[in-house]
Amino acid sequence: MSNRSPRWDVTVVGAGPAGSATALLLARAGARVLLLDRARFPREKPCSEYLSPESTRVLERLGKDVLAAVAAASPAHLTGMKVVAPSGTGVIGRFETFSFALPRTRFDTILRAAAEAAGAEVREGMKVEELVNDGGAVGGVIARDAGRGTRDAYRTRVVVGADGLRSVVARRLGMVHTAGPRRIAFTAHVGDVPQVHDLGEMHVGRPGYVGLGPIGDGVTTVALVVPLTEARRGEDFFAELNRFPAVAGRFDPRRVVRRVLATGPFARWSRRPVASGGGALLVGDAADFFDPFTGQGIYSALRGAELATSAILDTLATGASLRQYTRARRREFAGKWLLERLIGIAVGWPALIERVVGRMIRRPELADLLVRATGNCIPARAVLTPRVLAGLVL
Repeated sequence: MSNRSPRWDVTVVGAGPAGSATALLLARAGARVLLLDRARFPREKPCSEYLSPESTRVLERLGKDVLAAVAAASPAHLTGMKVVAPSGTGVIGRFETFSFALPRTRFDTILRAAAEAAGAEVREGMKVEELVNDGGAVGGVIARDAGRGTRDAYRTRVVVGADGLRSVVARRLGMVHTAGPRRIAFTAHVGDVPQVHDLGEMHVGRPGYVGLGPIGDGVTTVALVVPLTEARRGEDFFAELNRFPAVAGRFDPRRVVRRVLATGPFARWSRRPVASGGGALLVGDAADFFDPFTGQGIYSALRGAELATSAILDTLATGASLRQYTRARRREFAGKWLLERLIGIAVGWPALIERVVGRMIRRPELADLLVRATGNCIPARAVLTPRVLAGLVL
């Protein structure tokens, strides 16, 4: 293994939305940024592939060229979500505006290219294996270059772990925590699905749920999410879809555009998003991932990148602690964490979902409120009030 002299202020591990957005913002501010990813782009990624409406504002802050590229690559727009109970009864909640939906192959490549254009040095095919210890703090990463077959140390002032659900950075820092309900998802792209227009759909069943939505060009992304203990259900993907009344018969296995991919288990988060000894922080799914039902991973990644960048730039300029990032994340996401947690638990309780859907049918304003809160159009606290919660279940 060879040692290289410090050339970078920040090394970002993972070039997905969280990592690329962080690298872009840091490089634009003048930091020397190295962005590493084990994959080569474009690459497939199991995901809902839905950007909540508030993500548009963050994309605009990343740059009008970034937003324009995403808009051009997003022929599908979602105007709301349909939630369907196990009985097949459904209710629709509308956003105040629309959200983009597009394949991750396009979206991630746009952000990765934007980070490189901003000045970040991007290296693909780089598998980070260890962290460099520098007097108790993180001082860099050790990565293997798949192309050259070499293993090198990359020393840096700050390491950003943006390497997703199975984050190596989080594991090396000993910061991963898990709890129930633990679920796993199987996702595919299917062409020519009937009755798919401008809505995302969530169908709750016994057990698990199905999420689907258009991503353009006549293609629908569909996810089957089941308890980890029921993971074998994914082996009969299309047969399992037919267990859901409002989904049965809508998917033709012969129209698969992208094979079935698996991801999970979910319900994992980091005990803290900043390394106790300093020098590293986590952003995006590496920091927390509860359940994909609300489809908020991309927004959390993009907004988290903004918060991380602010803390890192302060650290680089003044030597301030990265712990301010912990406080900023708590202020930004605490209400949403609670709301997502409650929804994740409720999804595993079919009788409760029947009741909530029934209440929202009678009171459509509650459906709009819940969908807008999960879409980040309004603060989560708008739902987390005794009056609203009582209205949803009583």
